[in-house]
Amino acid sequence: MKILWAITGAGHLLKESIHVIDELSQKHEITIALSNAGLEVVKKYGYMTKLEEIRDKKPENMIVCDEDEKYSYPLSGKITHEKYDLIIVSPTTANTTAKIVHAIADTLVTNIVAQSGKGRIPLLIVPVDQKEGIITTKIPPYIKKDACQKCEECKPGNICPKKAINPPNINTIQCINCMKCRNKCPHNALITDKEIELYIRKIDAENTAKLEEIENIKTIFHPEDILEEDVLN
Repeated sequence: MKILWAITGAGHLLKESIHVIDELSQKHEITIALSNAGLEVVKKYGYMTKLEEIRDKKPENMIVCDEDEKYSYPLSGKITHEKYDLIIVSPTTANTTAKIVHAIADTLVTNIVAQSGKGRIPLLIVPVDQKEGIITTKIPPYIKKDACQKCEECKPGNICPKKAINPPNINTIQCINCMKCRNKCPHNALITDKEIELYIRKIDAENTAKLEEIENIKTIFHPEDILEEDVLN
């Protein structure tokens, strides 16, 4: 099966999405499309290396970025004749969801969504803003500058396989989110598992509900549930 998986700029459900991409890549060809914000967030959370590893599993696999496609979005134009069997957008930000609901196609990902309908290709969307109210999500690792002692021998820095820790900063592009540095700072300056609360607005939850009204779209509420979809079996 040939699968096109698009990632937008949400940290919530990003780790879980990449895990499922990895699972699917064991059996299927994978094209990974990254919006501009998606690329930034993937790098910030330290997952770019993992996506490159998935790409390198098969010569047919690709990573395509919004910034490489310019204004005509050649990838989305190829969807209808270079047949994909399934298209997935996960995680899907409130911004992308709103554009899809209002039929706006001005980015790589929203163009892919529009072309999926024209090509009658099944489309699964995992929105992050699902219900109005509070959700909890993790943020990328960071160093608390007021707690960092800038030790001459930084224990987390010595452990980091990518040398991404340079007190009082972390190079989020080099970081691969391996978590080997977790709990290694004696001053508790390195934070790796901080959770924050976000409020899902009513309008964003309403847009999520409207996704199911659009032909060719099925809403999935957790990336892991994609693995149970009949289209994959």
